[in-house]
Amino acid sequence: MAMMLRTVAELSPFNKTGLTALVLMVVATGMGGSDARKRPAALAAFPRLTVWAWENPEDLRALDPQRYAVAYLDQTIFISPRLWSRPRFQRLLVSPATRIIAVVRVEAAAAGAAIDTPNLPAQVASLIQRSAEKPRTAMLQIDFDATRSQRAFYVNLLREVRKRLPEGMPLSFTALASWCADDDWISGLPVDEAVTMFFRMGPDHPLSNQLDWTYPLREPLCETSAGVSTDEPWPAIRRDERVYVFHPGAWTPAAVANLQAMVKP
Repeated sequence: MAMMLRTVAELSPFNKTGLTALVLMVVATGMGGSDARKRPAALAAFPRLTVWAWENPEDLRALDPQRYAVAYLDQTIFISPRLWSRPRFQRLLVSPATRIIAVVRVEAAAAGAAIDTPNLPAQVASLIQRSAEKPRTAMLQIDFDATRSQRAFYVNLLREVRKRLPEGMPLSFTALASWCADDDWISGLPVDEAVTMFFRMGPDHPLSNQLDWTYPLREPLCETSAGVSTDEPWPAIRRDERVYVFHPGAWTPAAVANLQAMVKP
């Protein structure tokens, strides 16, 4: 689905109505210590805060483009017995000055996905390239919860995508927190940013139910950007850390107003 550009950009997004003051005050107070990491140079032009916009109709024109970027789900790619893509069908309104990040979600079945097909990374990268080439796209982000057996494919996919991106466009990907702690398989990937996902951690991470909790990150690539949700306590976040905010319901005017009032730069 092509993006229509008039006085506002039409795209689409995430949800919920109320934002918790307790959760959002993590960034407001700059918790997380002073062990700062240098922000990747490719991301210097982007605001520190990014709103994720998934598959819901949204109006985010009230967001200050100097403080917020918008990462919207542009398409979902399914790898099963056949390869196919589902474009976004919902609309997102943003101001003309907002920095736009196109997100591509990849879904691959654990069985029957033919993940070892030699030319599959190139085929998937060709689909992803369409999102990167859309008007106003300033960054590309890939969201894929690769299993251990799918990691080799994912590495090759990221390499293929990097080769196809417009010159100077940053490449971001979401990283399960376990990827950043258990081993070093994402070290050296051709990306500018790994967004560590600090929500929906599951029962194995009971500390994630407490405000300002911590997680043992061992991969340097994971130390510059955090993904959080408005309906769960946030981990400790440094003042220099980039933050992506997920909202599990519609970004209502009240939710946007609360976000603006409570999340400080």
